[in-house]
Amino acid sequence: MADCLALASRLAGIVAGHAVERGCDCILLSGGVDTSFVALSVVLHGAGPLRGVLLLGGWEDYRHALSVAERLGVRLSALKAGSLEYREAIDYALTALGIADPVEVSGAAAVALGLAAARSLGCDCVLTGDGGDELFLGYTFLLDLDPQRLGEWRSRMAGGGAYFVVDDIAGLLGVRVCHPLYSPEARSLSLEAPLECLLGPGPGGGRYGKLMLRLYLDHHGLRDAAWRGKTPITEGSASLDALEELARGSRPLEGWEPSEAHAYLMHRLRGLGIPHPGPCRDEQRRCPVCGRCLEGSRCRFCGAYLEPGGGVSVYRGSPAR
Repeated sequence: MADCLALASRLAGIVAGHAVERGCDCILLSGGVDTSFVALSVVLHGAGPLRGVLLLGGWEDYRHALSVAERLGVRLSALKAGSLEYREAIDYALTALGIADPVEVSGAAAVALGLAAARSLGCDCVLTGDGGDELFLGYTFLLDLDPQRLGEWRSRMAGGGAYFVVDDIAGLLGVRVCHPLYSPEARSLSLEAPLECLLGPGPGGGRYGKLMLRLYLDHHGLRDAAWRGKTPITEGSASLDALEELARGSRPLEGWEPSEAHAYLMHRLRGLGIPHPGPCRDEQRRCPVCGRCLEGSRCRFCGAYLEPGGGVSVYRGSPAR
């Protein structure tokens, strides 16, 4: 594993260099593999001091973020948002995305809350962990792909094919952000990494993605963060639960909404005057849930997914009444 650690060490230098170049002094710290790796890289290369911002909602994120912050000497600000702050954050997310998918919108709202907190702290530039999953194979669905399909994915992502909603939200809030794990140098290095440095066994024999990042964290004493399972931002921040609470009692606006959360977001889109796509004219691509156009097997607007067996999966949460 020495070569994998050497690659990770080079990546850490790239990450720290970008933090210095952009003048970043804060990080959205969830305690996951990506943000922990970024924080560790900055601290090891003397690019601090660094402040961490965490949306306090889920216990797992708080426990891991606190552990990483204490180990690295990062000053952690844990944010507990109320319903008013969540409502404003959801509006920012809707403005950036223009969709009614509760999962995507609530995830983006968590990002908006974190960036707003960073702005209130006077952060000059905020580091994120975006790009780690894309470049270093962190998504669960990638674990079982064959080498050819993994190669196609890696080439596409390293070519700059990733989109991060944090960029749009940062623009709305007037906050500067930096994704050092998705810099041109990081994208180039990701293609150098052999698959055994990206996918492989960890403690207990499980199969892990982002292996070289995990090994680097473990090597520097952050074992808990290194081998942590992937926690969606909606769960780690409890932002989806917060959306459900706001949406309680919302009635369908167009008759198709499969959950109160969908209905609430449709009302907010309409109330804010945010443009969103109308029904799809192509019957072959029409979403069976909301009628918008599918992108492959997924509807970006409502979040519905066509399953291989012909079924339809869509977030239902608390069913709209």
